[in-house]
Amino acid sequence: TGTGTGTGTGTGSNSVTDASANYGKAGALLERLMGKSKLQHASAVSLGTDTTNEYDQQHDYNGVGVDPATRLLSRPQESKSTNYSKPRNSKGHVMSRKKKSKDSRLHRMGSMIQHWPYDDYKNEYDELTSLASLQPPPEYDDGGDFEKGDNFERPAELPSIKVAVRNLPLAEFERMAEQRAIGIVSTWIYDSGLIDELLVSGASPTSPIHVSSEKSVKSQEGAELTLGGDMKMEREVDRLRRATEQELSFVNARLNDGVTSSGAEVQELVSAVAETRGEIEHLRRMFTYVAKGGDPKQNDYLLSGYPKLRGAINARKNLTRIFRELDFFAQIPSTCTRLREDLSAHEWSAAEYSTIRAVSLEHVELEVLLVEAEAGLKVKLGASGEGMEVVLKSSGASVNSKDMNADEKLKAVDDFLSSHVKNVWSLGKEIRGRVLYGIGNAFDLALNNPAGLVALVEAVEIYEAAAEQYQRKHADDIRYELCTLKFTNMRQDALKQLYEDFGKRGFEVFSNIHMQAADLVVSEEEAANTQFTSVLKGASELISEMDVVKYDMKPCFPPHWSIEVLWASSVAYVCSNNILQQIGGPEGNNLAELSLGQLLDLVGWIEYFRQQIYETFPNLANQETTEKTFFDTLPDIFVDGGKTLDVRTATDSIAWASNMMWEVHRKAQEEFMVRIRSQTEEFLKNVYRAQHSQHTSSDGLLISSLAEDVFSLIGLQIRTIRDSLTKGSDAFVLAVCVVFMQLRSRQLESRDIFLKDLESACAAANDFIRMGDKCEEVMAEIQRSYELDEKSSTMLDDCLSELLALYNQDAVFAAQSCHPFIFEPISEAISYRLFNEEWEQQLTSNQHAVTLVKTIEDFMKNDLESYLDSILYVKSIDALVPATVVFYVNCILAKSENHKNNKEGIFQDPARALNRMLGDIEVMKLYFNDLASDMPTLSKVIKKEFGILTAIHQCLCCAAHVSDADISDAILGLHIHIGDVNLTRRCVADLWHLVAPADERDVWDLMEGGFLESAPQNPPEFRTSASNRLEVPGLRLDIMLVEFYRKTKRKVQCSKASMIEKINLSLNDWVVEGNIAC
Repeated sequence: TGTGTGTGTGTGSNSVTDASANYGKAGALLERLMGKSKLQHASAVSLGTDTTNEYDQQHDYNGVGVDPATRLLSRPQESKSTNYSKPRNSKGHVMSRKKKSKDSRLHRMGSMIQHWPYDDYKNEYDELTSLASLQPPPEYDDGGDFEKGDNFERPAELPSIKVAVRNLPLAEFERMAEQRAIGIVSTWIYDSGLIDELLVSGASPTSPIHVSSEKSVKSQEGAELTLGGDMKMEREVDRLRRATEQELSFVNARLNDGVTSSGAEVQELVSAVAETRGEIEHLRRMFTYVAKGGDPKQNDYLLSGYPKLRGAINARKNLTRIFRELDFFAQIPSTCTRLREDLSAHEWSAAEYSTIRAVSLEHVELEVLLVEAEAGLKVKLGASGEGMEVVLKSSGASVNSKDMNADEKLKAVDDFLSSHVKNVWSLGKEIRGRVLYGIGNAFDLALNNPAGLVALVEAVEIYEAAAEQYQRKHADDIRYELCTLKFTNMRQDALKQLYEDFGKRGFEVFSNIHMQAADLVVSEEEAANTQFTSVLKGASELISEMDVVKYDMKPCFPPHWSIEVLWASSVAYVCSNNILQQIGGPEGNNLAELSLGQLLDLVGWIEYFRQQIYETFPNLANQETTEKTFFDTLPDIFVDGGKTLDVRTATDSIAWASNMMWEVHRKAQEEFMVRIRSQTEEFLKNVYRAQHSQHTSSDGLLISSLAEDVFSLIGLQIRTIRDSLTKGSDAFVLAVCVVFMQLRSRQLESRDIFLKDLESACAAANDFIRMGDKCEEVMAEIQRSYELDEKSSTMLDDCLSELLALYNQDAVFAAQSCHPFIFEPISEAISYRLFNEEWEQQLTSNQHAVTLVKTIEDFMKNDLESYLDSILYVKSIDALVPATVVFYVNCILAKSENHKNNKEGIFQDPARALNRMLGDIEVMKLYFNDLASDMPTLSKVIKKEFGILTAIHQCLCCAAHVSDADISDAILGLHIHIGDVNLTRRCVADLWHLVAPADERDVWDLMEGGFLESAPQNPPEFRTSASNRLEVPGLRLDIMLVEFYRKTKRKVQCSKASMIEKINLSLNDWVVEGNIAC
């Protein structure tokens, strides 16, 4: 065995010497990595108990570059800087520790100090755990086999440079080069068999590399055991450094000559590189492996065939750890004292929370040591009894270990560790108290000292990480079952404290609000109103702090704390219970007692609460039912002994509060809609009934303050509702629809009160147009400032369209309603003078007709044209044409009504009178035709309306026998304009009575012939459409006839009384209420 080993080693050394020039590029990088890389950061930094105090005096644990999880669960590793195994001389004898320089050792320890990477509170906690996963905690090795595949694997082969740099951005070259360098060095360490050396003894390239005169001794089994400071790692690093320098010099010289190199020289260089690659592979095999059975392809670990030698090496490693941990165990009292002093020294200082974290790091190491010591002692000492005498002696017991049973042995172990356990766990309680005090001020810390809050949370997670990893590692180990010591329970108490603090925060807010409300009011009613408003204000304040939780607190906690769920569950319970007390429970018994403003505030708060909950927990949007109810106390949302938040129960409690409050929202919204309808109706009634001053606008139009008075209140009301509710609120859309409907209802009821005279009618017409414009402005503002979905937008558009149509119709109605005020002076001036003797004999120039058109022209130019909007002005002229015709026909029928002679007509010369009448018609028609030149639509109106006068004139001509036209045709021509048989008969009879009363009976007999029954009739709806509010009074001939014949007292000369009765009964079928004949 010895001979084989020696030969293999020698061959490897010669190969290293011959091919060392091929190792060049990794020397400097290895030196940097061995002192500063993550590899050393994860596994090389370690301290023993004999230098712990000095090290702690020089450095704060906040600066230690060791990831927390590794520091918690692993014993400090030995390194060159801190070698706790006693040095030996060349003969293997133990040297005195005093010969090692304490100052030199501390100097080497200083080179290992790394910056603590977690002082920046903005780092997510996940980074902490990911760093902890870089190096799992080292395990105790009892000298058993160490197989290659158990813990380490050879790094994957790197791609060629050509492949690696393909399509690589220029900014990524440095990162890629560093990754390749790390890969090359890692592969070299693996292939050179230096991993075990690195883990056992560590490496510090800052230490001087030296070669001792006596490097090693031979073990009994023939293998070389390296002792002292002359390590294999140092030799290989030194050799690699020199080879790298030589190779780089050679490559540099060749590159300088590359410009003048020939193709043959380039090919020679390529061949040399290929050959060197083969030599490197051979060197790796020779350095890491030995041939077995003469077969060079059969590769294995160098020590795989020598189990005793491997056991000796592992035993040396374990001995180092054992002595180090014994020293660490002996320092427990002084360590606890020092940690307590650190806690006290930094209390109320800026470094208080970082000190708590640092103390927790060390304290949990003590707990880990004692937990493993208890488990190990109980298993080994309890099973074999070996070492029990030492335990009994240390614990002060005088009983012989041979006389003890298993329970007594376990108790002896507990007694042996009791003083240290009491000391360490007492310190844990002190740390927990400080941590809980800080956690209780989590809100203030998140806003003012987030780094401190991160330190506290890290301190809590340190203990949980230790407990979880210990349980995971020893879950199937008997030692875990025998262990009675448990790690200090931090997370359970921290979560409980945080949850209670959230609840207390809510209760304190409402308690202060109630007390302030009680101090500010006197009467009971004022107290109730103030208290309700204050409760909603406090609830809004708590809900708004959800942003603080999401954006300030949440980054300070690990994700599994679910801090936002914890806060929302607490706030939802506290707010919902306080609001339910104000409104009389979930049934809303007190909603009717709330004012309109309070109802609006309640609806708005519930929508704001629901919006915040759904933004934070989108999955709750579809959760309409919950499995539990949470009325009495804060919900119990913890499992696993309080260490874990039961997210499902917590979200159930949030969903329950949200759904329950939404039912309250529905009831409050219904009550609010009733109130808003009543309020809108009340103040619209007051506005419409008020006196509105008239004035001329900047455009010269006559207007009043009606539009401003109405929409100043409406706009204020809608803005108040909008500002109190959330964007996208259905309640807002419904409230606006209610307001629009009340505007329409009030307009329907109150339009006619503004039509008192010409000026008020013109002002009303303009006001109605402006109200429609303001309505559109309100809608445009809503669309700009409010998020409307398609359904809400359609609903508002429908309500707005109906209201706008009403305003436009009423504006036209008001403009056309000016005609009665125009014809009033005309009627007074000429109505009784038309068709009299003077008119027939003397007024050859149709002076009365001229007076009529001149009066109309005067009103149009002096009033309508200046008062009305241009569109409304045209509409008013459209009304004056039928108004003129109806006025003239009414005068004819009135003259016939007053004619009492049944033998002779009213005119002395019927032909002259009919010519005079034709002249009147032409004068009036000519005036309106002149206006039609600027108003194209007016021509159709003129043709239609003056066709009535032409038909009447034709009938009069037939009655006076001055026309050869057929009487039946003339009557049918008039019937086309009237559209009702009974009205046509009465009208024709009056025309015959005016000109030829002696022939009236004959015309009645003619009309009984049945030719009128076959004539076209207006549909029955015409009789009822007369009452339509869109029908302007005095513009329809049939309505004027109905009103006229309902009042007439003249007895017609008809032989059949049944026909007269039938005509009178038909008048009752007309619905003309509200329409006043001119």
